[in-house]
Amino acid sequence: MKDGFERRALLLHLGEVMDTVACLLQRDAGDNSAHRGAAGDASLASLPLLEQVSPRMTPVEFAQRASAAFCTWPSELLEAELNREELASTVLRHLFAGNPDGWRAYVAELRAEVPWFGEGVPAPETFTETVSADAPVTPDIEAPETGDVESARSPAASARESVETGESLYPSWPWKPGS
Repeated sequence: MKDGFERRALLLHLGEVMDTVACLLQRDAGDNSAHRGAAGDASLASLPLLEQVSPRMTPVEFAQRASAAFCTWPSELLEAELNREELASTVLRHLFAGNPDGWRAYVAELRAEVPWFGEGVPAPETFTETVSADAPVTPDIEAPETGDVESARSPAASARESVETGESLYPSWPWKPGS
């Protein structure tokens, strides 16, 4: 059952990140950094992630990078077996490349709820991949070849039971009672 609480903590963190992105984008910060936006707004000042990312990151850049860093989390958190390294490495790659101090602070904060977060991910000092400000921050997701999403489904996806049948789509979710 501990795994369920850790997944819940990560899901709540994802919601906090999305709320942070929305709050930042609602304010007209111009070319100011996300740090300055947080310092000038009490609701943003309580969000530690803004203090942990690069002080030069603009609100729009933060929104782009955070979107790329966390876009796979919902599907990853629904998997029966968590890919813990993938969860952490996408955040490191998109939000903390070249910012080892911020990464360490971020990991330390998340480990209060999820003790394994960041394990198995290369130490920030050895992490050489960086994300250029000019580079697109969209993840590598392949679109279906056809415009018809239903026909582009994999055989495994079509073998799932319908929501209308009353049977669970994910019978092996680890946080379900009795599993």
